[in-house]
Amino acid sequence: MNTLAGVDEAGLGPILGPLVVAGVVMQGPPGADPWRELKAHVGRKKHEKGRVRVADSKKVNQGPHGTQRLEETALVFWTAWKGELPDTLGDWLEQLDLDVAPLRRCPWYEDLSLSLPRAADRDWIELQAELVHRALAKAGLSLLDIAVRPVDVEEWNGLIADTDNKSRAHFHAYSEVIARLVGKVPAAAEGEVAHLVADRCGGRMHYGGDLRRLFPGTRVETLHEEPAVSQYRLRGERGAIDVTFSEKGEERAFPTALASCFAKYTRELMVEVINNWFGARVPGLAPTAGYYVDGHRWLDEVMPHLPTLRVPTQRLVRVR
Repeated sequence: MNTLAGVDEAGLGPILGPLVVAGVVMQGPPGADPWRELKAHVGRKKHEKGRVRVADSKKVNQGPHGTQRLEETALVFWTAWKGELPDTLGDWLEQLDLDVAPLRRCPWYEDLSLSLPRAADRDWIELQAELVHRALAKAGLSLLDIAVRPVDVEEWNGLIADTDNKSRAHFHAYSEVIARLVGKVPAAAEGEVAHLVADRCGGRMHYGGDLRRLFPGTRVETLHEEPAVSQYRLRGERGAIDVTFSEKGEERAFPTALASCFAKYTRELMVEVINNWFGARVPGLAPTAGYYVDGHRWLDEVMPHLPTLRVPTQRLVRVR
């Protein structure tokens, strides 16, 4: 710590539903490790009763209770930060400062009244959030910002059309969240360096040019570029910020792991809305997570109904 930020995404591989990028910025005393400071209420390696788990969302969201555990992690930290638990998906998206108007072009997003929490106990979340809030304060840790950016199918297909490159489309969403987080980093004291750890964008190794375009007027130094880790130093009016793109970034930094959980949770909610809307209109349709094999099973059942439902395929199915 002093200032540590993390960025991660969920939903790059599916053919249905949004890609969601999330970011978290935290601040605390030098040497502070949030996993250690919050260990009374937060686990890392495994799920333990009475604690939420902050780790790669794919690990948190495992097993028959995975959805509940993922929800507990996201909503406990959200409530610890905001002091209020959202009642619906619409409330959640509005509290994230998202413009939901573009989403409502899709009929399944017209009604965002999906109640929260879905699987977890509301009273337990509020109690744990208060305990986490107190533990953060006791350790001198603070949550400065939580950002979540969904890129729904129509927008994603537009990015692919503009760039003809999945990696560039992916980084476009990443860049918005990175820029927001960097803007939330307090000015560093002389000799201090803030850190941002982002999970690597697919197989990319070079990010320097993108960072220079993202932060014009800021000096961007390439510290090293390797297959597993690429690191850059931004030098501007606010001081120095090291930006690291790393494989398994959620294992390197607490905010990156927490961002992974926020991204996955938001995607799960939005996919549930899609499943509910089509399930009410296509008899016998089983829900899907939107990944390739089961996504095509789902599409085979839905496609004959699309003309009647007046749903353009470019709003439903990713081109890549």
